[in-house]
Amino acid sequence: MVNTITVMNPVSPPRRLTNVLAVRDEHISGKRIGFLWNNKPNGDVIFKKIEKNLAKQSDITEFKYYGKWTASIPAETDVLEAMSQEVDLAIIGLAD
Repeated sequence: MVNTITVMNPVSPPRRLTNVLAVRDEHISGKRIGFLWNNKPNGDVIFKKIEKNLAKQSDITEFKYYGKWTASIPAETDVLEAMSQEVDLAIIGLAD
């Protein structure tokens, strides 16, 4: 019988992520805004609040909503393609 226990440390060193931010306009007035929701609970609630605040603060009148089936898979290509054609700015999020 072996009396040795091996303990594994599940913590990995932090990854250094470098993502280039998209170029953005100084103002969002007049832009078409799209929301991509991953179907997590309350994501639609927070998007509606963001929409209400943006509509109050600017002259944005067009908001479009897009979705994906679950948080664990990427958005389908046709959804991303539609967003690229139909909106100027995208807000992508999740909630719980």
